[in-house]
Amino acid sequence: MMKNKSIRFLQASSSLAASLICAASFAQAPGAPPDRSNATVPAGRTQIEAPKDPLVQRREANKEASDEYKATKKAAKRDYDRDKKAARSHEKKHQKANDAAAKAQMPGEPKKGEQAN
Repeated sequence: MMKNKSIRFLQASSSLAASLICAASFAQAPGAPPDRSNATVPAGRTQIEAPKDPLVQRREANKEASDEYKATKKAAKRDYDRDKKAARSHEKKHQKANDAAAKAQMPGEPKKGEQAN
C-alpha cells in the first residue's frame, strides 16, 4: 500500500512539474506582433507597398476587364433599345398613314351621323 501511495505521489509531482515547465515556457514566449494594418504613416514619409501576389493581380485585372465588358454591353443594349423604339414608332406612323389612305379609297357606307352624297 505504501508503494501505491509513493507511485501516485510521483505521478502527481511529475505532472505538476511538467505543467509548471510548460507555463514558464509560454510566459517567456514573445507575444503576437501588433496589428499595423490600420496604422497611419507619419507626415513626410512614404508608405512602401509590398509587391502583390500574381494571382491577386490576375484577379484584379479580370475584374477590371469584366466591368469594362459589362459597361460596353449595357451601352450597346441601351443603343439597341433606343433604335428599336424609333423603328417601332416609325412603323406605326406608316401603318396609320396606310390605313388612312386605304379608308379614303374604300367605298362604303357612311358613318352614323354623316350624310350620303
